[in-house]
Amino acid sequence: MPSYVVIGAARGIGFEFVRQIAADSANTVVGLIRSQKTADALNELAKQNSRVHVVEADIFSPESLREAVKEVVRITDGKVDVLIHNAYSAGTSSMFLTASQFAGKESELEAELTDTFKANVMGPILSINAFLPLVRKGTEKKLIYITSGAGDVDMTRLSRLSAQIGYSTSKAGGSLVMAKYAGELAEEGIKTLSISPGWVETPATEGLTQDQGVYDYLFNAFKRIQPDVTGMIKVEKSVKAQMDLIAKLDAVMSGSFLSHHGNKQWVD
Repeated sequence: MPSYVVIGAARGIGFEFVRQIAADSANTVVGLIRSQKTADALNELAKQNSRVHVVEADIFSPESLREAVKEVVRITDGKVDVLIHNAYSAGTSSMFLTASQFAGKESELEAELTDTFKANVMGPILSINAFLPLVRKGTEKKLIYITSGAGDVDMTRLSRLSAQIGYSTSKAGGSLVMAKYAGELAEEGIKTLSISPGWVETPATEGLTQDQGVYDYLFNAFKRIQPDVTGMIKVEKSVKAQMDLIAKLDAVMSGSFLSHHGNKQWVD
């Protein structure tokens, strides 16, 4: 029975991963969450489906992660086939400042970079290292990092997305870390992939884009790289495409940084 762990599963893309994985009766899936505060839907899904399990953990606490791993060992008989790291930070209240606008705001810049790099670079390393012994015992041996096209240099250059300094650079860093894992673990048959989910309707993105100025900024930027873009896509569509891509992941693809389409088309 294939086993999955989704880190950052309380809502949005992470929750949808759990839902779609659990739809296959052959799968067991563990949703790892930071807090029960936003996990009502996930807990309800677990009540309805005995193959869905909810584990609470602070991925920045080694002790908390160790306890989470022990719980997953009990649930999955000591192995994980696919580990999906979805937990992230979009940044602080300064996220929409451009690089030059941080002049004279060095403390805000430090806070922005510290927050995003801790969540989007350090976080994946900590969680992957914790669960790696279980992935080594799995059959699929896949490590997945949910990244962002905002971390792609050409996408940034062509779209002129000049803000989100912390988010974009940390997501680029996280994707590079996954390429390093790919090189390190290749001889063990472990494969990695960084996937950008696209511009997706989630509670997080809806909260940001309620500001019409923010929505217009993003829409106009995306239109520069995809002239026929119409807006955000449904989370179900994004995750279905990502699941198809994960299924195709092999040694040749390992370490790649791709969109949900399996290429460099970042938005629909």
